[in-house]
Amino acid sequence: MLYRYCSRFLAYCELADFSARSIQALSIRLNELANFLKTQRIQPVKRVRYRHLIDFTADYNAPSIHVTKSRV
Repeated sequence: MLYRYCSRFLAYCELADFSARSIQALSIRLNELANFLKTQRIQPVKRVRYRHLIDFTADYNAPSIHVTKSRV
């Protein structure tokens, strides 16, 4: 289900005339989020909580400050 939301969001970004580089960066971060949710065994998107997002943003794969900013 997350894939469907991400696809629609990226399609919207294309329609909103985001640059190709921005769409690529968003795609990378969304794929990281999907991988994080798999490692946490969170299936339906409705089960994602604020705490999960904080853990992903700050801690998943020991991100640099630039990656953390991009995730936010």
